[in-house]
Amino acid sequence: MVKNPMANLRKATEKVIASGSTQEKIDALSKAFQLFTHETMRLETAYHSLKQQFESVNQELEQANVRLKLKVSELDVTTYYLENILSNMSQGLIFVGLDGMITTYNQAAETFLGVERNQALFDTFSDVFPDDMLGFSMRQALSQAAAPKYSHFSWPKDKKGRSRDLEVETKFVLKSNTDTEEINLNPVHDFTKGLILLIRDVTELHNLQTVANRNDRMKVLGEMAAMVAHEIRNPLGGIKGFASLLMRDLQDKPELQDMAANIVQGTDNLNKLLTNILNYVRPLTLDLHTINIADTVHHIIQHIRFDSSLSEKFTFREHYPSNSVLAKLDPQLLKSALLNVIVNAVQAMPDGGEIVISAKEDAGYVVIAIADAGEGIPESLQEKIFRPFFTTKPLGHGFGLAEVHRVVQAHNGMIEVKSIVGKGTTFFLKFPLNNILEKVEVS
Repeated sequence: MVKNPMANLRKATEKVIASGSTQEKIDALSKAFQLFTHETMRLETAYHSLKQQFESVNQELEQANVRLKLKVSELDVTTYYLENILSNMSQGLIFVGLDGMITTYNQAAETFLGVERNQALFDTFSDVFPDDMLGFSMRQALSQAAAPKYSHFSWPKDKKGRSRDLEVETKFVLKSNTDTEEINLNPVHDFTKGLILLIRDVTELHNLQTVANRNDRMKVLGEMAAMVAHEIRNPLGGIKGFASLLMRDLQDKPELQDMAANIVQGTDNLNKLLTNILNYVRPLTLDLHTINIADTVHHIIQHIRFDSSLSEKFTFREHYPSNSVLAKLDPQLLKSALLNVIVNAVQAMPDGGEIVISAKEDAGYVVIAIADAGEGIPESLQEKIFRPFFTTKPLGHGFGLAEVHRVVQAHNGMIEVKSIVGKGTTFFLKFPLNNILEKVEVS
């Protein structure tokens, strides 16, 4: 192996110059050319070898670049996939690192808590929310790596300004993706450890539980009332019969006859009450038809306007969408329910006033709202007004709104009331737009 080819070429050149005779110079020059040719071939071979190595390395770099682009693309797809899942979750998801920094905050959490993502992400939890907002101290939970499994709290700052009942489930992540079982609570620059907060809106569930409890109470009360009504009605007939005989026999004694007449009238009033009770506890049979809500309301208002004592004192204002509001309901029961609510609104305004009735479609329901500007209902009584026998009217029996509630419930609907004392009350009757069965029996 030639160690210094340039030194050999220099020596060959010097030898050519130093040669004395022509033949010596020719021989020296011939050797120099041979050496030059050899070195040229060696350099060419080395060049081709380096060129092949360069092409090989360049090809490997291109393949590595392709693999890198593929990995970046897969990462983008995975990131988009996870972001899409987080964005479409109905539950709020928040991840708080052990240093208190919020690193995950999905759209549902934004909606529930009313705080924008850009205001919460990568900021400290205690700088964005009260430390004890979730029902426990976040600082203490992160420092001790312990938090209640479930907790409930009310948060009045959702995007629509409503107070919501929220439930939060917690789960600590304290181990990295390694084989070690050691738990490291050092939070510095470790985004893989922290507290997962899963938030659920349980407002509607609590409302349904309230309705279910109300229905259970009413069912028990109805069964008891039916039993009592049957027990009272039997001797009531005998009392009326004997009182009627007394009225006949006391024709020559008007004062005593009036007493007997009062007994008959009292038994009639009591019998009417018992009839109301038995009608209330009797199962409803729905005869469903597709009806126009606006036409039904018009028909009820026309009947009310026939009463001259009301026509001058009350005005009715109606609001409907441009298209017809159609729903599959029992026409007679709907008229009865609406009439009861409207009469209740009339009685709430003894000096007269305006009653506003509207109907619209909303999330699979037709919502009928009846608003008055009467005296209002105290909040402490709003839960009781749908109970039988509960009334604030001296001559009332408390069956009007109870019957409305029963009709709405029979249609698998909901009834809500919003009232401000001194300003008025609005009843919302919500009926499903599509009831499948033509005839449904509801107890």
